[in-house]
Amino acid sequence: MAVNQLRIDGLAELREALKALPAELVGEASAIVHAHADAAAHEIGAGYPVKSGNLRAHLRVEFGNDAVSATARVRNTARHAYLFETGTKARRWKNGKNTGAMPAGRVFIPIAIQRRRIMLSALIDLVTRAGLHVSGAAG
Repeated sequence: MAVNQLRIDGLAELREALKALPAELVGEASAIVHAHADAAAHEIGAGYPVKSGNLRAHLRVEFGNDAVSATARVRNTARHAYLFETGTKARRWKNGKNTGAMPAGRVFIPIAIQRRRIMLSALIDLVTRAGLHVSGAAG
């Protein structure tokens, strides 16, 4: 009895293995990728404060598909999204005005990391169900 094996040592190896899957599995992988991107965007949006709604309004999910791969990118296009996520230091201007520090929001990155881990686990389950043996660590 022949046993199919796939060893994954990192994220790049998982991507390459997924590109080698049959077309019907690409459709399943696409559904997994898109569902987890949507879930991440929903969680991130719920974690943002509602002061002006600008951060939530500029949260975007971009999907891409072709014959061998599926991609999704969650982005926030608000001009201050990076400042909200990472925070700022206190600044004193020449005129004596002090802007004070803004603490880091830490909403986007922790949720994105968690959702990516869950997505990778679901993709590993997919290739395992397809008869491939997965060992090692992914991401």
